[in-house]
Amino acid sequence: MQNKSYPIENDKALIVLKNYHFYPHISRIIVLLFLLVFFWGCSTQNNTWLNRNYHTISAKYNGFWNARESFNHGVEQLSKAHEDNYEQILSIFRYGDEQQARSIQGNMDVAYEKASIVIRRHSMNIRGVEYNKWIDESYFLIARSHFFKRDYNLAILTFEYIIRQYDTDRAYESKVWIAKAYNKQGRYNNALQMLEVARADYRDGKLSDEGERLYQLAFADYHIRQENYMDAVPFLERGIKKTRSRRERSRLTFIKAQLYHHSEDYARAQQTYSRVLRMNPTFDMAFQARINMAMAFDPATGNSEDIRSGLKSMLRDDKNRDYRDQIYYALAELSRREGNTSQAIDYYKQSTAVSDGNNTQKGLSYLRLGEIYFERPQYLQASKYYDSTITFLPQNFENYSEISRKQTILSDLARNIKIIEREDSLQHLASLSSAERNAIVDQVIAKIREEEQRKREEERQRMQTAQQMARSRRPGGDDRGGGWYFYNPSAISFGQTEFYARFGERPREDLWRISNKQTVSFDFDDGEWDDPDSLDEDGSPLDRNRYLRNIPTTSEMMAQSNDRIAQAYYDKGMIFKDRLNNYPNAIESLKSLVSRFPETERKLYSYYFLYNLNKEIGNHSEAQNFKNRLINEFPDSDFAKILGDPDYIENLRKREEYANRLYSEAYNAFFSENYDLVKQHSKKVDTMDISPDLRSRFSYLKALSVGKTGSRQQFRHELENILIDFEGFPVHERATDLLASLDNNRLFHEQEDDVEEVIADAEYEEFVSVFSFEEESAHFFVFVVDVLNIEPAQLRSFINEFNKDSFPDRELSLSNIFLDERRQITTITNFSDKEKGMEYYNAIMESDRIGGFDPEALKGFVISVENYPIFYQERNLDEYLEFFRIKYLKK
Repeated sequence: MQNKSYPIENDKALIVLKNYHFYPHISRIIVLLFLLVFFWGCSTQNNTWLNRNYHTISAKYNGFWNARESFNHGVEQLSKAHEDNYEQILSIFRYGDEQQARSIQGNMDVAYEKASIVIRRHSMNIRGVEYNKWIDESYFLIARSHFFKRDYNLAILTFEYIIRQYDTDRAYESKVWIAKAYNKQGRYNNALQMLEVARADYRDGKLSDEGERLYQLAFADYHIRQENYMDAVPFLERGIKKTRSRRERSRLTFIKAQLYHHSEDYARAQQTYSRVLRMNPTFDMAFQARINMAMAFDPATGNSEDIRSGLKSMLRDDKNRDYRDQIYYALAELSRREGNTSQAIDYYKQSTAVSDGNNTQKGLSYLRLGEIYFERPQYLQASKYYDSTITFLPQNFENYSEISRKQTILSDLARNIKIIEREDSLQHLASLSSAERNAIVDQVIAKIREEEQRKREEERQRMQTAQQMARSRRPGGDDRGGGWYFYNPSAISFGQTEFYARFGERPREDLWRISNKQTVSFDFDDGEWDDPDSLDEDGSPLDRNRYLRNIPTTSEMMAQSNDRIAQAYYDKGMIFKDRLNNYPNAIESLKSLVSRFPETERKLYSYYFLYNLNKEIGNHSEAQNFKNRLINEFPDSDFAKILGDPDYIENLRKREEYANRLYSEAYNAFFSENYDLVKQHSKKVDTMDISPDLRSRFSYLKALSVGKTGSRQQFRHELENILIDFEGFPVHERATDLLASLDNNRLFHEQEDDVEEVIADAEYEEFVSVFSFEEESAHFFVFVVDVLNIEPAQLRSFINEFNKDSFPDRELSLSNIFLDERRQITTITNFSDKEKGMEYYNAIMESDRIGGFDPEALKGFVISVENYPIFYQERNLDEYLEFFRIKYLKK
């Protein structure tokens, strides 16, 4: 039926629709069909063209795109923040340091969350086959986000999951990333195993171009980290060929030159540095290439004058003004390699003098000076330069921990050397007449006055120069204009330069100008007196009595002085023996001790060490001499027994093993109610030389047996003996409690409790599991979450707020990984040991908000770093919870 009142319109279809009464019905049918098709396409369990394309497009252009953008932005930030340290071999990958990695955790968390949503909503895993190609990409993104957060264990577990589940490019590349993670952890055997697996994929052509590039560079990194530099070169060369970025190619080529340099292949090192200069590198890299070309010079194959002339020419170039410290350092290295140590020292000192802002270079120059003086050996000078080294070198410097350890050793050694020199100087003064002592002290005071006068004159000249320079900076030479000092950049820059010129670089601390006011130093017989603790804080450095009071003019003071010298000789010998492995110097120190102080209480130990040290260096006649002296002078000592009876130690060990076996038998006999056997074994060990701890346990076990079979008085007597003989041992507290129970007529009850405790301990020790109990290992806290009943985002929010409120000072990291399709692992790291982990466990499990989550869907526990991969591999939550209950909760 037509309605003729409608005008004719261009859109004929619309006219037709408007002229039918059933138009609303057709609209509803179309919308309904559209919704049916839409919801049918949303299903992840229907393998149809519509379903596959819907989930593929949704995954790629929604969640995955956002995840990848956040990830790439974080990686780009990290690469820009990375600072190359040219004093070391550059790292293959520009992944920054720990602090820089923390700065991109937000990007990695977003990448993880978005990729996780893609997996939950769009995974089409139907009968073990994944039909959405963006799911493995999402897992790969999650794994790499863990890697860049430096959660390497979680990264490895996720990469392993990809390898098991998928046969794609990402699975092959995951093997390379696992090797990279092992490299970062220093687990080189594991890294090599994975690289060998990846090698097979490389030979079969399964790796993409990017995967092949990463494989070659990861293998090069594996060798470089173990200082196998020449083994790394072939892999690095192939990695360079696969690298597209021109800047990255020049950087990797520079690393290749460094590998030749550190391998002392100086000819190829110079050639490769020269190649870097032709690749249009950055200014810093070009400068370092020129410096390193000079430092790679081989004195045996050429003339150094051209190189030295080139370096001095660089010194005269104003654009290299900020790099003079490095140029002087290169000159010093050149002189040192030519054997001109004195000239090298001068150049190193010039390097430290002109260094302004480059603390690493200044610290490195101080380190070289310390090494030279250590080799000479001049330990006092070496100690001073190592002190300066630690002040300026950053803590991430290569071998910093070893350098710091050596600085500590030298500091301790220098302290003992100074004590000996100081006390010898004071004793020398004590041997002089009063007039002679006063004359020497007056000379010292006169030197102090001259030094103070010189410093005042220098201060006056500096101030005058500063005023003249300040006026010259102002228009017309007057004092007006420029604004307030702290708003004037020129004035600030000038003041900063003047401060450094006058006082040098100093840590920011209160009262820095007077922090060493109490230190007084002056020489006696070429020795240094430097003992601020012995000086009166209120005394004047110009007061004669301040120095005279430390001179040992009485027999009591002389005895104290001798004891300080003897202790210093002994400590110095121990430092040489145990910490520097310098046996000749250790022998010299200990021989000086026993010869100067034959009545010292340290003679026994000194004889024993002198015997072993001489034996160690092959001086058998001297070793025999000290052996005889020890046996003759200390015949009843353990050392004499050890030296007199070669089997003494072995016999001692056998006695201890026999005693332990007796204790085990007595322990089992007690639970079998064979109390007579307990008493018999206790009687046997009474005459044996065993450890006090084992003897205390025997006595306690015997007392319990007497309590079971003897009278109340006999039991009391045994317990009282324990209190007398074993104070400080664990059994002391238990014996105290049992004695108290006798007075309250609770003997039987207390004994039963005690036995139950022993039985509980036995069950604890006998529990067997695939997991190991390592109390001292690093631990993680873990939540296993049922994501169908608990929203992971809500749990993460709760954990972050809890950490912020309850553990604000700890840098706790939160990561997530799938345990299976339904359960997710939320991991909080790191805790240094079991105790710290349990402290966190107790706090979070007792928090008020934890009650808002379904306890059946949320399981929390603590796990060691060794057990974590076993748990993830086995995926047996109940088994680990049982292990956790017995070993950690002890329930």
